[in-house]
Amino acid sequence: MKRRFSIVTTAAMALALSACGLSPEERMDRAEAAFQDHRYSEARLDLGTLLQADGSDMQALELLARTQLMLGDGVGAEASLERLTDDARPADYQQLLAEAFLLQGEFESALAAGEGLGTAEGLRIAAQAHLALGGNEAALDAFQRGTRADGDRSRLYADYARFMHMTGDTVVAASLADMAREADPEGLEPLLASALIAQDNGALPEALGYFEQAHRLWPESRTALLGRIGALGDMGREDDARALIADAAQRMPGDADVAYLQARLAAEDADWNKVRSLLQGFESSPDPRPQLLYARALVELGLPEQALPRLTALVRRMPELADARRQLARTQLGLGEAGAAFETIGTLATSDTGTPADLALYAEAARQSNQIDRIGRALAEAPPEAQVLAQMSEADAHMQAGRWQQAIAVLEDMRSWSGDANVMLLEYLANARSQLDEGSQG
Repeated sequence: MKRRFSIVTTAAMALALSACGLSPEERMDRAEAAFQDHRYSEARLDLGTLLQADGSDMQALELLARTQLMLGDGVGAEASLERLTDDARPADYQQLLAEAFLLQGEFESALAAGEGLGTAEGLRIAAQAHLALGGNEAALDAFQRGTRADGDRSRLYADYARFMHMTGDTVVAASLADMAREADPEGLEPLLASALIAQDNGALPEALGYFEQAHRLWPESRTALLGRIGALGDMGREDDARALIADAAQRMPGDADVAYLQARLAAEDADWNKVRSLLQGFESSPDPRPQLLYARALVELGLPEQALPRLTALVRRMPELADARRQLARTQLGLGEAGAAFETIGTLATSDTGTPADLALYAEAARQSNQIDRIGRALAEAPPEAQVLAQMSEADAHMQAGRWQQAIAVLEDMRSWSGDANVMLLEYLANARSQLDEGSQG
């Protein structure tokens, strides 16, 4: 019979091995130091050991409850808080309890407790509960009242900033994020809110700086670590992200987001078997990113028939997802379904968000499905670089079919607005004319 071992972090294992001979006082000191340094997993290990030896240790119970809240364990935190005797309850007991309610999805209880407190933190919790219950206007009111309430407002400003960013008011959101950092320059939520807003506004170096600071100060924050990796990826610095992804995979085995990041690196290395292996089990995730990458791996591995139904379902479910639409059109084209590819990519190629490559794919699908005549308007409204790609594809279609006069007409039209700087265009035109001359002489 094989023995099963639970997975623990290297730090936690070292902590356990070094724990022999510690007095309760020394263990408590170490737990408090770990908590102050935001190493909550280590603090929880020592506190659990203390409470196994003495379940009535109120100091350990209180710190355990705070630790559990920081780890997102609302159920455990509520249980620890309920074990505190009346005389051992801290001054912020009701606030801790309200946070525990919020974390475990007891939104009505969290709302009542937060409103009852009336502090900035209480109203932040109330606002989050309102959001979870679908009351955006009530949440806005709670956030606004929180800015005038007593107490630490750093997390309130941070959550308020995220809310305003979600509504599209980026100016107010950025201002609130600044206020959050002013209230607590090293707070996790102020740093994460600032990073999110900077990232979405395209300020990638600024976002990376906030994520790096958050990761350094809060080493156990999953959001800070994954945010830092994502920002590096957005900046094209995949090599800098490799060590962080390896660390995340070791610390968070089986995590879907980490598996996706590993798969992205494997895709950069064109190791499609590894991509497929990493994403198996996550390919049906609601997150479209692993679905799309898994489908691409299937195509790259010569299994487009398996990718096609996945991509079709993804585009049907999320028609606005441009990358999925592009991949579906390419896959359809590769399988000889040019007409379907033409319809798939046409919506994107003729939109304001379409790229020259989309228009070129549209033209290729039109050529293969004999629908070149349907893309005239799209070409007329496209930017010059898109017109070059698409009209070159159209001219090539005519030349492949021996329609030299039609090819010359398309190429001359291109030359009329692009001039004689495009060497490839001139070569195509000379070739088409020579072929036409030979045909007429014959």
